[in-house]
Amino acid sequence: MTSAPSATRRLRPRDGVDSGDDGLRGSAMTERIDDQGGRFAAALRAAISERGITLARLRSQLIDDGNPVSMATLSYWRSGDRQPEGAQSLSVVDGIEDRLGLNRGHLGGLLRASARLGPVPPPRLPFDEEREQRETEETLKELHAAPQDALRDLSTHITAFVGASGSLEKIIMRCLVQSTKGTISEVPLIDVAPRETDVMSVISNVVGGRVDREYLHPGRLLSGVVIALDETIETGATTLFEFTETFPAGYPERQSAWHGTSRQSRESLIWVRFHPDAVPSWCEEYIETDAEYVSSIRSVRGGSVHLVRHGFGPGVLGIRWGYDE
Repeated sequence: MTSAPSATRRLRPRDGVDSGDDGLRGSAMTERIDDQGGRFAAALRAAISERGITLARLRSQLIDDGNPVSMATLSYWRSGDRQPEGAQSLSVVDGIEDRLGLNRGHLGGLLRASARLGPVPPPRLPFDEEREQRETEETLKELHAAPQDALRDLSTHITAFVGASGSLEKIIMRCLVQSTKGTISEVPLIDVAPRETDVMSVISNVVGGRVDREYLHPGRLLSGVVIALDETIETGATTLFEFTETFPAGYPERQSAWHGTSRQSRESLIWVRFHPDAVPSWCEEYIETDAEYVSSIRSVRGGSVHLVRHGFGPGVLGIRWGYDE
């Protein structure tokens, strides 16, 4: 599923890689700091010194955790010449806190509010097909969905359950979102079915909100729902919501789990869990962006496979599987 901030094909928010001494790819990383930024640098220096860890070792650990960052970036942050800004940089800060045994927010809470929010580019639907783009826009219009230009997708965790038949049975999706300006009271979600169908997937067990409106596009490929949040959020505030999505009789068989986002997301995680009688013959991860399409074979260990990216988006991140005859 995809939310309009992160167009969530209900299972369908760029892969962060080390960019060398120029800093983090895909994020507006830094700007000159003020006194509050100096507090962040001082706290970072103190934590590194107390742990007796080198900057090179910390960087290596962060890369192992999926938080790529250059030595130059870490050095700038430690010295106070620059401070983290943007989704991917803030994800690295979370990773630093974890690696140094700090409570979440110990470092991030010292950043200026503008740095924590980061720059917000306009949203862009992550679908490549012209039909999907057009029908998504039409579906959002019919849903009377509120504009999502001020909604940031901070974290999306998807757990997908594959049944004995080898097809997706349900997903549980948990989303952490933030208002970057004004008031946010609802989140639209878009589903793109594997093929045309008159049957919509079912959203239930919503925590932190409720299903307020839903719509099946006449083209029978896309559908959408609007989740009204239990509590509205103002600029800088966050909210967490969760829902279960199931696929009733008549819905086309799905052998993929994916998430699409229209902006960069700090963290996107997909975890596919297979029934013991339906471990696939093959499994692959894939990434679709404006610039590239990349796929790679994955092994299924312990009956599951997961895919995580920090600072990903806009684009589509997914896992698909199949069975040889």
